[in-house]
Amino acid sequence: MDTTQEEETALVTNDRWMKEEGGQLDATDREILREVSQNGRVRVRVINMQEMLEEMKNTEPEKYRQFQETMEKQAGKRLTFDDLVEFARKADARMQEFTEIVGDMTLGQAAQVRIWRVYSHLTWRGLARAAYLEGWFQRGWQPPSNQIMGMALADKAAQLFNENFRVKPWN
Repeated sequence: MDTTQEEETALVTNDRWMKEEGGQLDATDREILREVSQNGRVRVRVINMQEMLEEMKNTEPEKYRQFQETMEKQAGKRLTFDDLVEFARKADARMQEFTEIVGDMTLGQAAQVRIWRVYSHLTWRGLARAAYLEGWFQRGWQPPSNQIMGMALADKAAQLFNENFRVKPWN
């Protein structure tokens, strides 16, 4: 009787094309998956943050409690609602920086981003790298595969088509 169990780990992301089959992964995405899988020794299941928290809370309540404690340790204090709002504000400020960079996106660029994301299934990192390699916006960003920049690109392009980058067909 074979008692070998396949090890599994989860990679948490809200990027649809990291999770669904057919996504065209950027080199950075592939490297992250390689590292998480320990060079293919561990099966990787891609889930979103809500799935992770729900699963952890339901199946491993002690681990969920430890996760909360770890987040509080990183923050250096017990996290309050106001703290969470401040973290969100800081994340929003970074997104705003990238939103300003892509503010002058042309309709042609938006069409290209839509093709990359919707039809070629590039991840957000892939979008950022592709736009970086095209030399768009006369400004570089680091790393070229910055996920938040890819989200800003998708958001602006979707807006130009009166669509929402967080729902299908974008995500």
